[in-house]
Amino acid sequence: MKIIKKKIKSIIIKVEDGEVVVSAPHGTSKSYIDKVLDKNKSRIEELKTLDAKKNRFKNHLFGEKIEVDNEKDLEKIYRTRLKAVLDILFEKYEKITGLKATSVNIRKMKVRWGTCYPASGKININLKLAERPIDEIEAVVLHELVHLKYGNHDKKFYNECIKYMPNYLEIEKRLKT
Repeated sequence: MKIIKKKIKSIIIKVEDGEVVVSAPHGTSKSYIDKVLDKNKSRIEELKTLDAKKNRFKNHLFGEKIEVDNEKDLEKIYRTRLKAVLDILFEKYEKITGLKATSVNIRKMKVRWGTCYPASGKININLKLAERPIDEIEAVVLHELVHLKYGNHDKKFYNECIKYMPNYLEIEKRLKT
């Protein structure tokens, strides 16, 4: 369990990646927090069940949980390891599709797994993709490469993705959760 003291008015209980996280107002005693947790045991169990169904990948590397001391170290690991994997995957999919990116950059992004600029051939990949399993990273690489040929998400685009990765739609669905 992790307790975070904040400038808030009441106690908030969450479950993130299997861990109970309690946000409490500054000055709240540990004994009072324990009483609130005890009173909400059944709700906490419900939250744990819901969290287990969410496919969270916080502090994961390629789908496997890792222990890291701080966010800066985690980002460094993500960047290094993701770059190595992307080099291999882009080479693989550029070879089989005949499509080639002019540059691939890893960036922090809030919403997208990747972006492609067909006119320049530049592709950006979200740093957080390092948390996801390899097959999902492969699907994003293929997706962005196919955008070099098809700008829209139309039938031709999806057919091209499926041509090189028959289970593409199933993987894409997992990426959206």
